[in-house]
Amino acid sequence: MTSTMTLALRARNANRVRPRYQICLIHPFDPRGEKVGGLETYIRDFITFHPDDTDLLFIGVDSRGDLKLGEVHRLTFRGRTFDFVPIVHFSDMQAREASRTIRASLTGQFFLALLRYFGPISRLIRSRRCTIDLRRVEYSWLPVITRLPFVQMLHGEGVPKLQMDSLLRRYWFVHNAGERFAVATSAKFLCVNPFITERLQKTYPRQKGKIDTLWTWVNTNIFRPTPFPQELAPFRVVFAGRLDEFKNPPLMFRTLDRLRRRLDGRLEFHYIGTSDPQRFPEFSAVEDITVRHGFKDAAGMAATLAFAHAGILTSEFEGMPRCVLETLAVGRPVVAMHLPQLESVIHDGTSGFLVRRSGPTEDLAETLADRFMDVRDAIGRGETDHARIADAIEDFTPSKQLARVFRYHQELQDARRIALTPSVY
Repeated sequence: MTSTMTLALRARNANRVRPRYQICLIHPFDPRGEKVGGLETYIRDFITFHPDDTDLLFIGVDSRGDLKLGEVHRLTFRGRTFDFVPIVHFSDMQAREASRTIRASLTGQFFLALLRYFGPISRLIRSRRCTIDLRRVEYSWLPVITRLPFVQMLHGEGVPKLQMDSLLRRYWFVHNAGERFAVATSAKFLCVNPFITERLQKTYPRQKGKIDTLWTWVNTNIFRPTPFPQELAPFRVVFAGRLDEFKNPPLMFRTLDRLRRRLDGRLEFHYIGTSDPQRFPEFSAVEDITVRHGFKDAAGMAATLAFAHAGILTSEFEGMPRCVLETLAVGRPVVAMHLPQLESVIHDGTSGFLVRRSGPTEDLAETLADRFMDVRDAIGRGETDHARIADAIEDFTPSKQLARVFRYHQELQDARRIALTPSVY
């Protein structure tokens, strides 16, 4: 073997031993801001848990108005550094207000900004040889044009038959077109529960091999099992997240009203989130017992959940709701309307109760209130173990779920390195 061939092999082996991976996130979001939800938590955790051999570039939104658009800013979040390129100024207050047109919405503004900054963004991403991580199918055109592989995730939005607190319920066909395009062009297409995965595999049988399930997770470094409060009065029920219409806030408020009557008023409802519950007439019945916490960072949310006795979820559909996982992780049972994916974490009588969807709304509210009384009585008798409740989410951690996403990106980049490395023979 010649010295030239030996040097080439050594160089190639050195690259294989310690490669640096480059991932670009694209999403209309500012991790420094106050938006709360599954998508936002995903990105915050993506930054928090990214491997040491991986560099992150995030194309996003400046919610504070203090960064120059289109330029790279080195930021630190939860002790981890990443490069941030904001392409639009859009405050959290603007994001909380429902837009009447696509152009005025955050999604529309971000789409237009991607077009405006397409040249410098594409050059930056290509120069770093990134693979791209997308949360919204509407932006899948960008990696296709730049000829870079991307991992797409579908969080369950865009279902036309169910009401959503966004323009997607009016423009669901835009989402559907983006879904078809993303399934066809992505390297990996991930869904938040197996029921969405099954639907897509049946809809796009030729792409079945790339469609898989990625469950959401809970940051167990922050959300840890905590003993119950010593006092049961007032009994505290908590919900965290947006009050989208598909989460059925009217049923939630009716349930709390009935539970309040059962407890002779000794009930508190703790809401963590930035939506306005007053737009639902049913909220007036429980407004005086509601504590509105607004935005909470992860540590603040964990403390508020631990202060409560139980969580509530009344959604018509979800992915795997992160608020449920976080509530269970601190050792609090959850009473929820039945969703198939919740069967893996909510076990009746142990980590809460699931209520089947049958009968009129009034009957469902009564049944939910009954189950909350069961939860309260079990806590009072000392039969509910906070540590055992937390065990229900042992499979839903970053080390088991989020790590898979980083592995997909690494495999894509390793394959590209091998393909671009010329043979020395």
